[in-house]
Amino acid sequence: MEKILTQAEVCELLRIKPGALYRWRKSGDFPESIGVGALRWTEQQIIEWLNRKSAPVPDVTNHATKRKQQDKDRKRRIQAARLSLERHKKTK
Repeated sequence: MEKILTQAEVCELLRIKPGALYRWRKSGDFPESIGVGALRWTEQQIIEWLNRKSAPVPDVTNHATKRKQQDKDRKRRIQAARLSLERHKKTK
């Protein structure tokens, strides 16, 4: 059976505040929650979303330095979230 994560667990794993999750959901940049009522996601949904987010973003601007730094920061956050997810899996 697949692990179901609460909003608090997702925020903890991704190291974000609930407000950031709300904005991502509102913008359509986060997987739809499952079920009705309380917000829940499957662990697989989060893993797939992280994998899509870690795909390289083509640099089409003249602001290459800024974009590279943003990409590095994003990759660091994604890697930290993956490590946190792995630790979470091991403790459950």
